[in-house]
Amino acid sequence: MTSPTMQSSRTRMSPAVLKRRIAALGIDLAVVVLVLLVARRLLGPGLGSLVLVGLFAAAVFGVVEGETGTSPGKALLDLRLVNERGRPPGTAFALIRLAAWAVDGLPCLGGLALALIWFTPNHQRVGDLIAGTHVVSTREEPEDTTPTVAPGPAPEHYSGNELPTAQHFDPIWDATLEAYVQWDPVDKRWMKYDDVLGGWGPVDAA
Repeated sequence: MTSPTMQSSRTRMSPAVLKRRIAALGIDLAVVVLVLLVARRLLGPGLGSLVLVGLFAAAVFGVVEGETGTSPGKALLDLRLVNERGRPPGTAFALIRLAAWAVDGLPCLGGLALALIWFTPNHQRVGDLIAGTHVVSTREEPEDTTPTVAPGPAPEHYSGNELPTAQHFDPIWDATLEAYVQWDPVDKRWMKYDDVLGGWGPVDAA
């Protein structure tokens, strides 16, 4: 079996997930604005307050989000930033993604980022494209008609003589296993992504 990469965010997100992602952006922005207001109160409206806010953003949206995949908004709304392997992207890539707001923030104060997130097939803004990151949901959506994934036979739509489609065979988050799982139509069994090993293995493996 050829080891697949994490593709969960490459399917079309439901409108509910997209709205949560945009709401998460709003929460993160509100946090930054709050820190700016506090910094201006303490240090005045000069360069010092801007430096403090920059350091805060680098720490939260660079170090913390890069190493854990979460920001305040994402943590509250059950979203996670991952790389192509389904793992947190790391500090360096998260900082690159953060710096790309210089482009994503234009035009119309974030309008470009919102348009890319909503309308592009992989829901990636410029920062995601540069850093190779995706934002994925870590909970099952009510709008999703796909049943909870569990080890078992091939999905009914797979006849055994047709190629799987990305819509049906991208990894899906299994809350019970606390891991991404994916049906392997070649070996005809469920595979689970192991964060420790950084690869895929059979769900039923001990």
